[in-house]
Amino acid sequence: MRKFLYPFLTGLMLLITLSGCNSTPKETDNGWVKLATKTANFQTDTDTVTINSLFNSNHYGSLKLTCTQGSVQIDAIQVNYADGHVQKLSTLGLLTKNSSTRAMTLDRAQNKIKSIQLTYNSLGNATLNLAGITKKAKLEIWAKKSADTNK
Repeated sequence: MRKFLYPFLTGLMLLITLSGCNSTPKETDNGWVKLATKTANFQTDTDTVTINSLFNSNHYGSLKLTCTQGSVQIDAIQVNYADGHVQKLSTLGLLTKNSSTRAMTLDRAQNKIKSIQLTYNSLGNATLNLAGITKKAKLEIWAKKSADTNK
């Protein structure tokens, strides 16, 4: 029994360690951290991105969205904080490939983000996607650390 339990527990610990390293957001040179990537279907959709607080203890002061492929109409952004507060961010509307929203200030930089809810509509359709004319939009959610709370 013991000779099977030791390799199993060792493998489990290795798996947990590696998944933790992969889940930790990497900070860019300018201080932005990519929290998530989403692919939008050709319909109005609402997605919720849950921020993994087990591996991420940072507090963020700004948020922005970047479109890396396709075109997408951003209808709503809602930030849900760990303390229960909800912040609705105003959107700029249409994002096309290689464009970003402005940096949107978060009003609860002292609290951790629990989740971010996005409502959007990817422009185009499945037929045009198959023909290679339009592609599903890919969105990246970026956050910037709050200077006051991460010292």
